[in-house]
Amino acid sequence: MRIQFLGTAAAEGWPALFCTCNNCQRARELKGKNYRSRAQVLINDDLIFDFGPDSFYHAMTFDVDFSKIQTVLMTHSHMDHLYPLDLILRGIPYAYDRDKNKMTIYGNEKCEAFYNRMLVEEDDSANLKDCIDYSVIKAFEGFKSHGYDILPLQAQHDPRENCLVYSLTDKDGKRLFYGNDTGDITEETWNHIKSLYFDVVSLDCTMGGTPGCKSHMGLEETILLRNKMLEVGCADENTKFVITHFSHNGCLLHHELEERVKDLGMLVAYDGMILDI
Repeated sequence: MRIQFLGTAAAEGWPALFCTCNNCQRARELKGKNYRSRAQVLINDDLIFDFGPDSFYHAMTFDVDFSKIQTVLMTHSHMDHLYPLDLILRGIPYAYDRDKNKMTIYGNEKCEAFYNRMLVEEDDSANLKDCIDYSVIKAFEGFKSHGYDILPLQAQHDPRENCLVYSLTDKDGKRLFYGNDTGDITEETWNHIKSLYFDVVSLDCTMGGTPGCKSHMGLEETILLRNKMLEVGCADENTKFVITHFSHNGCLLHHELEERVKDLGMLVAYDGMILDI
């Protein structure tokens, strides 16, 4: 499994678009890994987590061929994770032959509502419905897509919708826990993952060096979750733990985050980072 972290920021990006706080100013000065676009992750070359407003930027910056993507796994409908207007560009006259390689979006009911509103109010392509399918999924109801075994899991994020995290297993048996945009793992999700083994665990660390909240974790919470996963046996010393989805409200720049977790062997994601497992 090849995992590429295309974007590693929270909704505002980092440095945030309109912000002049000290954390954003420091990022502008240092640049490099401190420049973070909105969260999106590519698996191999045919599956992505979320379809946010920076998809075109990711395609250009990291030479991602979005025409190969057949599976999109949505976590929730917030604007940094779902930007449905760009999906119009999969149809004619914006792209050709995409009906021969249909893409399926899997997500909750609220994401579907935004997608359907785009079809009614904005879609001016000739054949988008032939190029994209939308499938409503629910937590704890597993399914398969193009060689992947996918188990949606319950996130603790926005109570107004059924937010999801995921267990993803590829055809070689490599398994990823994708835990972005959630606070602490719910008991029901724990009951579904405690018997699984994960080769990679990607965790929300939006709040960085500040305390987490009900909808997001900080460093302290990700470390506690890492330790619990090691304790119950769904991870071990070979598991790669990655923290990502950072907000400027978390204060710590990339090198400061690395310093905090270096003794734990945790990886701090940056835009474009690749893991091969």
